[in-house]
Amino acid sequence: MADPATIAAAPGRSLRIEPLEDNQKGLCCCCGHLAAAAAVAGNALCLTCVPAYALDEPGIDDIATLIWLPHLEQGALSRCVTALHVACAAEGATIHDETLTGRSRDARRVLDALLACRAGSSERIGTDRPSLLRAAVRALEGHKPPRPEGESGLRVLTLGLWFPDHPRRYFDAAAEWAKSG
Repeated sequence: MADPATIAAAPGRSLRIEPLEDNQKGLCCCCGHLAAAAAVAGNALCLTCVPAYALDEPGIDDIATLIWLPHLEQGALSRCVTALHVACAAEGATIHDETLTGRSRDARRVLDALLACRAGSSERIGTDRPSLLRAAVRALEGHKPPRPEGESGLRVLTLGLWFPDHPRRYFDAAAEWAKSG
């Protein structure tokens, strides 16, 4: 499984969304759950995992946020986020709708709990914005930053929105996943 932190720290690599090559089709290399839909830095990723890697994409701060969640790896977080959006889509809603009921309301409560973990990110690195993390990493290119003991708890929480080229792409995909699952 590709590690977003390792990819983010790779010098000279552009972390932008790329089309999938034929040999990259298959399951997402991060969560291992959904079919890969795009690539970032050569890693085939599903729509939920793409924002965790596409830190150079314009508008990334509107698509995702940094949270501190050391007890859950990035792929497991992505599987959880997918389930939240699918629960809403199964009821004909999005997690961002104003009035939610049933499972959609429960899904929103879980998302709100995850969003509360932004405070941990801000306390530890001074921000919850993925673009600022990427800018800091880029400023360190050529210098290998020291790795802390054990794995970092920094995670990228996908908000379920999508980039300006197709703003409903994630919601449309969640509706399809709800129908098929």
